[in-house]
Amino acid sequence: MASTVLLAIPELTLGEFACARGDRLWDEVNDIGGSPHVVFPRTRVLIEQDGAHPVLVTPNDVVYYRSHQRYRRGLRDARGDRSLWLEVAPELFERAPAGPARPSGARTYLLAVAVANHLAREPEPDRLLAEEAALRLLDDAVGTTAGADPARRVRTRADHADLAEAAKELLTERMAQRLSLRELAAALFVSPFHLARVFRAHTGFSLAGYVHGLRLRAAVDRLATEPDTDLSRLAVDLGYCSPSHFSDRFRSAFGHPPSTLRGTELRTIVEAVRATAS
Repeated sequence: MASTVLLAIPELTLGEFACARGDRLWDEVNDIGGSPHVVFPRTRVLIEQDGAHPVLVTPNDVVYYRSHQRYRRGLRDARGDRSLWLEVAPELFERAPAGPARPSGARTYLLAVAVANHLAREPEPDRLLAEEAALRLLDDAVGTTAGADPARRVRTRADHADLAEAAKELLTERMAQRLSLRELAAALFVSPFHLARVFRAHTGFSLAGYVHGLRLRAAVDRLATEPDTDLSRLAVDLGYCSPSHFSDRFRSAFGHPPSTLRGTELRTIVEAVRATAS
């Protein structure tokens, strides 16, 4: 059995789990531990939680374990039991479904695998992006808080707008810094979970996406006005961990490498934009 922590913040811990066939855990009653868990299976496995009917869980499901939930597992896949898991603060688990499992959306599963791969494989993972993704996973799996009365909802919308605008100001001022979600939330006196959810709802951007958008547009302006700018220096100035990371981001966003903006390939860019628009 191997369980690896990939990301740990106060609200949750994200990790991956592997239990091979033949492991003693298949023959034992398991205890999930002192904190609730949300689990995204990557193989099919039979799970029987105490007091519940056995359920065959697959990558189509998300599975819920309350604190010290006892359960047994049954082998149904030659690869054993493989999953991604979130260990969750109890107050964020209050609205979890009552049953042991429910269907998981395709995009939720994709997000779970993508953030795990990013954290496990990238030499310098994007911390802000990963924290937002992990909190988004939790929100998708557990849901948000109940609504309030109409007057309160009006106040809430105004408060959310104020928070999002304050976050935009902060991100613009500090876009070259490698900030974590927790640092941003602390500067704005809110929880990371609340900040990530409100910012996306109000702006249509993730916090990480907004930062990278600002950085890349700053790169366009710098290259247009200072065509002799050294790309390695520019990458550092904008907060990227390496010139290759900057170039990859630039090409992904604009369809061209940053060297294109040195003033000699305007026709190529104009034609590409025209083709996209049509």
